[in-house]
Amino acid sequence: MSTEAQAPAVAPPQPIKPATAGLDDFSDRLPPMLVKELRQGLRARTFVAVFLALQLFLGLVMLLATTASGLDGAGLVVSRIIFLFFSLAVLVVQPLRGMNALYGEIKSSTIDMMVLTRLSARRIVTGKWAAVVGQTLLLFISIVPYLILRYFFGGMNLFAEMLALFSLFVLSSCLTAFNVGFSANKAILVRGFFPIGVAVLMANVCLGIGFSGFGEFLEFFLFSNAKVTAIYLGSMIGLVYLAWTALGLGVSAIAPAAENHSSLSRLITLGVMALVGAVLYFADADWMIVPFAIGAVALPGIVLGLTEENFLMPRITLPFIKAGIFGKAAGRFLYPCWSSGVFFAAALIVLVFGLALLAVDSKSFSGRNEEFLGVIGSLLGCLMFPAVFLALFQKRISNRLGIYVAILVGMFAVMGAVYAVSESTNTEGAMWIFCWLPPVQLVMAMDYSYRNDFLLVIFVFDALYLLFLTIHAVTKMRVVHDAENSARDTYLTPQEKVTVE
Repeated sequence: MSTEAQAPAVAPPQPIKPATAGLDDFSDRLPPMLVKELRQGLRARTFVAVFLALQLFLGLVMLLATTASGLDGAGLVVSRIIFLFFSLAVLVVQPLRGMNALYGEIKSSTIDMMVLTRLSARRIVTGKWAAVVGQTLLLFISIVPYLILRYFFGGMNLFAEMLALFSLFVLSSCLTAFNVGFSANKAILVRGFFPIGVAVLMANVCLGIGFSGFGEFLEFFLFSNAKVTAIYLGSMIGLVYLAWTALGLGVSAIAPAAENHSSLSRLITLGVMALVGAVLYFADADWMIVPFAIGAVALPGIVLGLTEENFLMPRITLPFIKAGIFGKAAGRFLYPCWSSGVFFAAALIVLVFGLALLAVDSKSFSGRNEEFLGVIGSLLGCLMFPAVFLALFQKRISNRLGIYVAILVGMFAVMGAVYAVSESTNTEGAMWIFCWLPPVQLVMAMDYSYRNDFLLVIFVFDALYLLFLTIHAVTKMRVVHDAENSARDTYLTPQEKVTVE
């Protein structure tokens, strides 16, 4: 019996996919929070209007520049206009789009649904930030063809202009991080007025660079000496750190109480301070700059430490307890509660003031000792004074950061009124009556007409503020002791208890 040979089955022809297949939507590998925000952001009227307006203005400028290509300086005018419109778009408009990113979700009660998913609080905040930054990146890429055309006009320093544009993009990303992080706060002064005030400041800076200071602006990015390079690197490191800290503020606002974000933030603060200090040291920077640079890096750590809630979950103390006596000692500065935050802030304040004293004693210091130390002391007092009110009314305040910022703004408003009265009456009495207010001390420190004994006044009040906060934090350390004892009794085995004790 013979078997017939069976023909092999032929698979039906598959349709040929076009080369652009898969480019009409986002990849599944991207985080879902980022895809959601990008879809909404790219359809928003604000982004569409900014994108089309930027292309329209730059296209018109290139058209007019082409007709006037024979004129001297046409290329410089084109660069000036490109930077002006791009900086206004990415430093003013784009960061403002993040000022309601988290509060809108909190107000509509959709943030709780996001937290219940597999998305962590940090991924939620990072996704909202990355969506706005992705749109800013699209604006950055869209102006590259105009820079290529600009190259043919001549007189272009390609490295300086590309680095300047990249630096504007980084600055825009950092400003967006500030607004996204602050958007979780309920106080309109923090999430509303502050971003708008920064936007107005950035608009003035952009207009100043675009019309009068463009040459000096580009000259900075030529890196003519080591000090300019150190300033640029230090500024980039500081900006990225401040942006990360601002995002961490938003993460802490929506994260569960059992998550500890403060300890890592404080350790990173110390690391960035050391890194910035090393950059300034190897660049042989003026000692007068060091306290201000280190103080700017320490600023978020001081403010966040002084505005923490005095609440501590026992589970958070467990890694510190297992590390023994050194871990418990480190916890006194790193625990995410108000008492430890005050100790950490006090250590940073003492460090910054110590650097100021070293700067005065250094041979390269060429400033006026009284004015320099007075400015440093009054600025540190401005940070401590609102925290004194928070400590006095701790149980009645829920939004501690919002109240802190409100008191800080109020202090400078009072200073403006006192200074106006003093200048109009041509008397020093009004300033001396309010000399206990740190912003008034700042004015006195920078005014040569006041006697040198104002420096003693600043030191005395700073010492009183710091002493009050430290003593009050010591009296509130029961929260830390109770959390450590509870963690020891709940999570440690008898053998582990013997080891850590």
